[in-house]
Amino acid sequence: MKKKSNLMTFDLNISFKEFEIKSGIIDIKEYLNLNKHISKSITNICSFSHYVNFSETIINGFQINGRIDTVFNHKRFIQSLKYRQEKSKSKWSGYFTYQDRVDSFTFYAPDFQLVENGQ
Repeated sequence: MKKKSNLMTFDLNISFKEFEIKSGIIDIKEYLNLNKHISKSITNICSFSHYVNFSETIINGFQINGRIDTVFNHKRFIQSLKYRQEKSKSKWSGYFTYQDRVDSFTFYAPDFQLVENGQ
């Protein structure tokens, strides 16, 4: 029998009304209203869609794509994703998966309803 390990995969995207930044740095923790543990776990797989207009950087989307070999509180993460949807007046597309030694779930945007994966 194959031993399961902790794993989360992400293929999430949200587009929104453009906004400009001058510093070029956006704090993922603050932007998504995350706790420190979750933000540290996903920082390396997050990116913004953007273009440069003269001296400003224009942001018009955000993606979370990739996998991490750990798990975190998926309910808290879903709250943060829904917070960003409401704040951006937009909707996420895609999904993320959660797998630990016991459970395996997929959550599909934009409602992030739980779908239990076959064992």
